[in-house]
Amino acid sequence: MNALNSLQTLAVSVRSVRKVYGDPQAGPVALKSIDLDIRDNEFFTLLGPSGCGKTTLLRMIAGFEFPTEGEILLYGENIAERPPFERPVNTVFQHYALFPHMTIAENLAFGLESHPMGKVLKKRQITERVREMLALVQMEKFASRKPTQLSGGQQQRVALARALAPHPKVLLLDEPLSALDLKLRQAMREELKTIQARTGITFIFVTHDQEEALTMSDRIAVLSEGEVQQVGRPEDIYERPRNRFVADFIGETNFIESTVTAVEAGMAWLSGPADQPLGAHPCTNVSVGDGLTLSVRPERLRLVHAATEHALPCRIDAQIYLGTDLQYRVSLRDGSLLTVRTPNSVEPDQRYAVGSQAGLLFDHGSASVLHD
Repeated sequence: MNALNSLQTLAVSVRSVRKVYGDPQAGPVALKSIDLDIRDNEFFTLLGPSGCGKTTLLRMIAGFEFPTEGEILLYGENIAERPPFERPVNTVFQHYALFPHMTIAENLAFGLESHPMGKVLKKRQITERVREMLALVQMEKFASRKPTQLSGGQQQRVALARALAPHPKVLLLDEPLSALDLKLRQAMREELKTIQARTGITFIFVTHDQEEALTMSDRIAVLSEGEVQQVGRPEDIYERPRNRFVADFIGETNFIESTVTAVEAGMAWLSGPADQPLGAHPCTNVSVGDGLTLSVRPERLRLVHAATEHALPCRIDAQIYLGTDLQYRVSLRDGSLLTVRTPNSVEPDQRYAVGSQAGLLFDHGSASVLHD
């Protein structure tokens, strides 16, 4: 693929974008030289804790903020200094901002008429577009209702339809599910993913909810303190975290401290607490004696009744019933505390009793060597 064709497959490219509030030399830094590529027709999520810079980056793509340095390309064209109304993007906010005195159909029509694209449409075309968008979000029968007559989930659908009506090239979603209860959030995740696939519009979704990101996204960018920590598919982010922050922020994990005992052909042989062998793991640029941290998810650990030469000796400190799963808190000989999660499919008399001794095993391919 030549450079031109490669560029055309990118919806948004963020190039060395830096954002400083106030004095560019001394003001607080919101973003530290961000580089990011978001593909055409992709459901892309910006994920991170509060204050990490994800919403600032979204607002810069929308045009509500401007970068201190760097470029923002939309399908190859730099839009970093364009005002919002000159960008073919639209935004769905946390608060739906529907006009309470207008019907749902009128809310959509007004939003479309106010948009630069809507100004070239005839009234009949606007009416048809409103009908089309309400059908897309399954809200046709509510067209004549007022926003106060709708549930939170229904209002969210209307806000989504209003944002999609101008047919933006990119749709930005700033934590739009945060005001919904758990059941509605779960339902809307599936609906958003379905709508994105049906429209073919690139979605850029901001959230601090790891489960939302994992279940909805084609790819995820994890941010922390104004920097991108890792970009990848949900399974890559979860199964192969690059550093301690990503491993700890995405789901639950265990950290096992280890020492390199041998290096051969891109593999590092490790030993863990009490010099217990931990097998070989893909790793480069390490030497014998180096300390490394392994990340192992709780569901990747398993308990055995008798410690073997391949198992880490441990003591069962707690057993927690979680419905579908059982969770064990265990301690190793060096005092390290780990979490083990197993399916709740064994008989009660076969479970591990608190205070008992056991062995701990994990497949070496299920552990990630962290790069910090």
